[in-house]
Amino acid sequence: MCGLFGVIRNQTCDPTRATIMCVALGHLAEERGRDSAGLACATSATKKLDRRPVTNRRDVTAGGWRIIKGPGRFRDVWKPAYSSVLDAATVVLGHARWATQGGTTLVNSSPLQVGQLIGTHNGDVDTWPLRSVFGLPRPTGGTDTEVLYQALDQAGGVILPTLEVLESTVGRAALVWIDRRWPQLVMLARTAVSPLSVAVDTDGNLYWASNPGWFDKAARAAGVSIAEVLMVPEGTLMMVDYSSGAPVPIDQRKFTATARAKDDRLAHIVAYRGFSLDDQLADEEVCGHRTLREPQRSRSVPPTLWLSPK
Repeated sequence: MCGLFGVIRNQTCDPTRATIMCVALGHLAEERGRDSAGLACATSATKKLDRRPVTNRRDVTAGGWRIIKGPGRFRDVWKPAYSSVLDAATVVLGHARWATQGGTTLVNSSPLQVGQLIGTHNGDVDTWPLRSVFGLPRPTGGTDTEVLYQALDQAGGVILPTLEVLESTVGRAALVWIDRRWPQLVMLARTAVSPLSVAVDTDGNLYWASNPGWFDKAARAAGVSIAEVLMVPEGTLMMVDYSSGAPVPIDQRKFTATARAKDDRLAHIVAYRGFSLDDQLADEEVCGHRTLREPQRSRSVPPTLWLSPK
């Protein structure tokens, strides 16, 4: 379980309120993860992709993005000096980690750069089917997030292969990423169980969060009003274009999401932690994944059962 949050800014508006809102979402995301936290901010500092590993560094500029992350809670990583970075960023991807796979080291902390992708993930998925089906290389760290993004990077930014990866994913996943082959596009996807919500404020900024209840709380801190909130349905890939200076949803595709039996059993903890009852019921209305049955364990039969009664 982890917390996702972020913003695509309307560049015609004062950035201050969107920055305050984004930071407030980061503090609220601590309820879903305190092992590490990070931000990836779109910047024009460089357009050259740094191919050295950036997953194990606290603060790096790579391929037009600045990635800042560290151990502990969001409040341990965030510094007021970063406000100017957020003000200038057209897009910010945020993450608060609750470690489910891989140790609590920087190499496993998000946002991650994997190939041409920079992204975040909330959930827990089986990695061996992805590595087997898509012939993926050995990951640098120990997270399912990296393996999932390896497969998405291999899809090359093409929609149908991307949908194939998402449909092949078994487990819980909510994802937000950018692909540097399409630098003016943000991708948001939800497979099974892991929640993802999107909101638009009256300034025209678009936000996302793992808990829809965070939006109103963050909006009060920022002095903005929320115009609309959307619970992203399971099995959905959304594409948001911001090349015009404002976020514009341009496409939405559907696929079959697949959960494991244990994901359904744990949903009240890993999906709906911190949710109000109303928000949980609203999210359950847009759930529609298939669930794999657990493998049956063979039981040895005591030899006496094979004996005929006397």
